[in-house]
Amino acid sequence: MFLVILSVVVGFTVRWLLFKTGLMHTIRKRFRRVVDWCHVYQFLKVPEFNETNNMRRNNLHRKVSLYLHSLPSIEDADFTNLITGNDQTDIVLRLDPNQTIEDRFLGATLYWFNQKTEPNRISTFVLQIRKTDKRRILRQYLRHINTVADEMENQSKRNLRLFMNASAVEDGGTRWRSVPFTHPAMFETMAMEKDLKNKIKSDLESFLKAKQYYRKIGRAWKRSYLLYGAGGTGKSSFVAAMANFLRYDVYDVDLSKIRGDSDLMFLLTETTAKSVIVVED
Repeated sequence: MFLVILSVVVGFTVRWLLFKTGLMHTIRKRFRRVVDWCHVYQFLKVPEFNETNNMRRNNLHRKVSLYLHSLPSIEDADFTNLITGNDQTDIVLRLDPNQTIEDRFLGATLYWFNQKTEPNRISTFVLQIRKTDKRRILRQYLRHINTVADEMENQSKRNLRLFMNASAVEDGGTRWRSVPFTHPAMFETMAMEKDLKNKIKSDLESFLKAKQYYRKIGRAWKRSYLLYGAGGTGKSSFVAAMANFLRYDVYDVDLSKIRGDSDLMFLLTETTAKSVIVVED
């Protein structure tokens, strides 16, 4: 009798969760339509080929493609294509035609979709943006896309490095020694609550997009995380996953080899602008 009641309760709970998930998805889509009706949008097209010369590819289209397919929100699209990356062992997501993904930049919400025309299936990326946001952020947003795409291309051509500081007595030029960074940790494979994982990835994405904003308000473009816990709880794996996600080199600071504050400042000035700096207490 107990097993029958338990199976009924479990079955009801599963059905309720499925219903709730589907209901929330429907509510979000309906709410977005209402928001669309309340705002005046403009649609900007980025064609695959230049209109003046159909045989010449549009360089901006290539950069937009790189940028969009790096967004975490592509995982939430209704349909995406799974294809092989440059490395045959990599599986990457590609946006399906007429599917929409969302992006956020400096407080604005923007929408992209891939429109393919028949019969040649030529791709055109379409940006949906509120007119008020267009006047405020469009130029900065396009510069951001260009910068991110260039960085992705440059980073894909090199391997990450792990830097470790040498003692002051070994000083014969740079204090940093490096080896290839090959830690395999990724956010996708980490044992972490999904909501927390998505929150961290979203925070990192927002940080990457905010360089111009930090400069505008006169603050250093940096982001800090405090990791604490006993050995073996995943702190190093988290750092590695962050480095692999950002495609940043890692600088591991050994405080026992530093003579004082001025020595530490000297070490930090020798790091690159886009890097993960780890200080263990």
